[in-house]
Amino acid sequence: MKSKRLLILLSILLAMSLILSGCPPFQRPAPEPRPAPDQQPPPETRQDPQDIRRPNQDPTRPQPDQPGPDAMDLANRVADIATDVEGVDDAVVVVISNLAMVGITLEDGAEGREVEIKQEVSSTIEDREPGIVNAYVSADPDIIRQLEEISAGIQRGEPISTFFDQITEVLQRMRAETNEN
Repeated sequence: MKSKRLLILLSILLAMSLILSGCPPFQRPAPEPRPAPDQQPPPETRQDPQDIRRPNQDPTRPQPDQPGPDAMDLANRVADIATDVEGVDDAVVVVISNLAMVGITLEDGAEGREVEIKQEVSSTIEDREPGIVNAYVSADPDIIRQLEEISAGIQRGEPISTFFDQITEVLQRMRAETNEN
């Protein structure tokens, strides 16, 4: 009987020692600390995103967020169409997909026909350029300035997403201006 108790006691002690001295519980590695969004490294230490390319990626091919040469050619063609309309002195165009935002500068003496000229520019663009479904036209100097900034940024190679808020604001203003007329 004593040997049976001793055997049970030793079994319990052995089980307890195995439990207590066994492998430690699984621990996940601590996540790497990331800088807060407002604590970006200085520009000279950041790597230019355009320098990071996947293998076999053609550097002349436009990035998904960047319009290609065709889109810029389309914008130039639309600007030419706009300036062909009588009363339009100059035009700046930003094309996104099948939408054209056109800022026009009117010739001297054409201010009284502004609404008529804007409608003619819009319909001429939509008729002569099959890739454009909607052409919004404005002669507002502030909108023209914003379109020039966006166009210049895109020509410098900046992604369209950089101008998303500005494009949205300009488009809303142009739509409201079109609805008023």
